[in-house]
Amino acid sequence: MKNIRWILFIAGRFGSMDARGKAAWTGILSVLGIAFGTAALIVILSVMNGLQGGYIDSIMEVSSSHARVTGSPGDLEKIKGLDDVESFYVFTENQALMAGRGGTQSAAVIRSVPENLLSEDRGLASKLEMVGGDFDLGADNSIVLGYELANSLRAPVGKKVSMLAVSGSKASDTFPGNAEFIVSGIFYTGYYDIDSSFAFISSSSGENIFGVSAPENGMLAAVKLKDPDKDIRFILEARRVAPEARVESWRSYNRAFFGALKVEKNALLLISALIFIVVTVNIYNSMRRSIYEHREDICVLSASGAKPDEIRGIFIASGLGTGFAGAVLGVLCGLCISVRIKDVFAGVEGFVTAVGLFIAAFTGQENPPAFRLFDPRYFYIDQISARIFFHEVLFVFVFGVFSAAAAAYFAGRKVTSLKPGEILRYE
Repeated sequence: MKNIRWILFIAGRFGSMDARGKAAWTGILSVLGIAFGTAALIVILSVMNGLQGGYIDSIMEVSSSHARVTGSPGDLEKIKGLDDVESFYVFTENQALMAGRGGTQSAAVIRSVPENLLSEDRGLASKLEMVGGDFDLGADNSIVLGYELANSLRAPVGKKVSMLAVSGSKASDTFPGNAEFIVSGIFYTGYYDIDSSFAFISSSSGENIFGVSAPENGMLAAVKLKDPDKDIRFILEARRVAPEARVESWRSYNRAFFGALKVEKNALLLISALIFIVVTVNIYNSMRRSIYEHREDICVLSASGAKPDEIRGIFIASGLGTGFAGAVLGVLCGLCISVRIKDVFAGVEGFVTAVGLFIAAFTGQENPPAFRLFDPRYFYIDQISARIFFHEVLFVFVFGVFSAAAAAYFAGRKVTSLKPGEILRYE
């Protein structure tokens, strides 16, 4: 404990001397470098979590659900009663070719669901933003279309669309003239694949168009869990109470898509980590210069009985101080930017638009359109959100602190090569 105290005291003295000397700017730049790298990583992680979370939540709540169960009515009843289940409903899903006004056609995934689906599945209701009409499947031959699907069919609320079933049982009616539906609602999720291909009809309408599944194939049910991350436990419990049923988790759906999102996030992190490499090299060179400037002081300490490890500890403590200061500053800036990311993007867009208008006025050209970072013509993103996770922020903070300490450690190995007799001979 006594050694730590004098090590910290000497490190503070060296730091105060460096703050007034030539190395002052180097120390400031080292702190700012750590701060910039930490803030950049936190912002990237938060924005990527927000974007990925929006896509994954839409897939889990609308498309794949948390789990799917295929089995007999008896097996489904047993699984429905499990404690982890929050909502449970039977549905069918089939492919169809839909035709709208003017002969427009589009392939669609038709999901036949109970009429009271939104009241039963709150997770689905939270992801379906009704931009036209209502989610009403009570009327005969009513249908709810995705936003992009309705646009491609040119089918607003109240208009008719025709359907040609391309999948189903032998009892299905494959004549589009006998499968006319009235659009009762149009929903929007923000995930293009769902908005451009999904449509909902009632279970009774689905039986009329696609027929009834064969008993040997079992009934298909969507399961929403109280905690989606406990899907493995649910699967084990479902297989225990209904061994004949087939149960699949959301992790097995869109596995390639989820994997691509993870690879994209890791690639951005790797690129951002290069900032720390540059900063670490800068701190390493700064520490080597500090050792050279304090070589007489180091030799005096060594001659007074200080061990090489204790002298190295002085510079490691200095590196920890630099890393801690930079990491704290970076975390605060990163969190502030992440929380206000929408305002940051709006400010950037406003600034670029103002510059464009100024240039257009100065050169006499036509005013350019407002600049958008995520132009809806190219990006299917209505808003940028951020999700901040404590463990990720903690990891970035610790990484920032110890990257500076590691640079100081490797620079401090030079201490053992100093010979007090040779350096103090001419002092």
